Amino acid sequence: MEKKEMSRDELLDEILRETAAPKTTNSPDSATAASHRVKSAASASDGQNDGRAETVHTASRRMDTAGMHTASVPQTEPIQPESELESETGSDPAPAAWRQTASMPAEQYDEMSGHTSTFDRMGETASHIASQTASRRFSIDPLYADLEGESQPFRPELARAAGTEPLSTRPRKKRKKHRVVTALIMIIVIIAVSVLLSSLMIVYGRDLLGIDSDSSTKIVTIPQGATVKDVAQVLEEAGIIDKPEFFVLIAGMSDKDGDIKPGDHELRADMAYETILSELVSDPLDSALSVSVTFPEGIRLVDAADLLEENNVCDASEFLDYFDNDAQFGLAYEEYLPSFQDEKFYHMEGYLFPDTYTFYQEMDVELVCEKILSNFNSKITTEMYDRMEALDLSLDDTITLASMIQAEAGNTEQMATISSVFWNRLNNATEYPLLQSDPTTKYVEEVIKPHSESYDQDLYDSYDTYVCTGLPAGPIGNPGLDAITAALYPENTNYYYFYSNIDTKETFFAETLQEHEANQEKVKQQQAAAEEAADEEADGDAAE
Repeated sequence: MEKKEMSRDELLDEILRETAAPKTTNSPDSATAASHRVKSAASASDGQNDGRAETVHTASRRMDTAGMHTASVPQTEPIQPESELESETGSDPAPAAWRQTASMPAEQYDEMSGHTSTFDRMGETASHIASQTASRRFSIDPLYADLEGESQPFRPELARAAGTEPLSTRPRKKRKKHRVVTALIMIIVIIAVSVLLSSLMIVYGRDLLGIDSDSSTKIVTIPQGATVKDVAQVLEEAGIIDKPEFFVLIAGMSDKDGDIKPGDHELRADMAYETILSELVSDPLDSALSVSVTFPEGIRLVDAADLLEENNVCDASEFLDYFDNDAQFGLAYEEYLPSFQDEKFYHMEGYLFPDTYTFYQEMDVELVCEKILSNFNSKITTEMYDRMEALDLSLDDTITLASMIQAEAGNTEQMATISSVFWNRLNNATEYPLLQSDPTTKYVEEVIKPHSESYDQDLYDSYDTYVCTGLPAGPIGNPGLDAITAALYPENTNYYYFYSNIDTKETFFAETLQEHEANQEKVKQQQAAAEEAADEEADGDAAE
């Protein structure tokens, strides 16, 4: 019986040597061989029951697992050959720290395990030692490796197998990172919405309160039966508001949308919506004080000013001064105006569009000028500007040429042909440097000289086409739409001369100077015959 117990001790020593042995190889074959030896020893033991055999097999499997894990861990110390270890210790190749435990007598094992049976103590001790060995290999060996200067990578599967996985795991870090990203997205969205709302408040608030808007007064005509949407559209076209839909909303909230009165109202773009609505529900301008003024085609600016004064609209000199120097209302045509640094007498001659206007007596001169120039701006279309560019004409050159055509033509049908004569001369400036238009000379004598503060021969010559080359310095009147169209679309002819009968409004055209002189003689004969017929008629009336 004692021999058998000694055999068990030897078996236990074998188990301890295999379990506590240092990492002597990187191959799992050694662990497998140890397992086979344990199993062989267990099979050779007499009188083993099934439970104890199971314990031995369990210890063997634990050792196999520990051996496999140990094989994957790098060595921390140089391994001595087994023969050298045996020569130093006698037979046991285990390290010194474990040799003492392996050679411990059985009695000491009995005392340590509470005097249980030797075979039971063997199973419990093997299980305990295998667990401690695995724990040391997972937790201590990497530390030794780091002390040796080798960094060991974290092996989650080994840590989970040994039960040493840290409480704080990577999924929790991912969740924390996810929360940070979500918070950043929310902050960005909040900032974007805030910026958008602030921009909308600024844009709509400026229009609502009329901040930084034009302070010039405009007469806005509200048509009969107009809805609040129609009114908002009229106000937008007049440049009073920029957000018609917003105006409709505010008008509905103020309960004034049904009380707007048709007629002419004086409004400004710098008015707040509430002020505009208050003006629209008030009585319009008194129609009894309105006056209708007609400016004929070709009228000169000084004559138009006198006509306004005659109708008690405004003072003539005040109108001339404002219209010629300060009439800027942000209209599209203003972008095409010259700098007016050239030698022009009236800078805005030609821009008073001939038409019939309705003014009010003693009206603000600013409103008078705005009404006239707004009409001019509406008559010059985009197609006209494109045509000017194609002909290499400026707006001022176009109006200047049109004013000459307007002054020379006896009727509308002649305008395109007269325009062709001027264009033929302009395109053959070497042979025909002068346009030789009589109305330009009359403008100098009848307008510039009488209204000049000092004598200026250069200014006079710049308008007289019998002296200057090409077009005169500026328009000599205010042309109508037909004359402007004729200037842009001349007839295709070979005429270089024309001569008109002022009495009959008939114009004769010629290609050569000889034909032109013959036309002049014809006109003189016509005029002489007409004068003789008039004298005979006068004598007959006197005889009666």
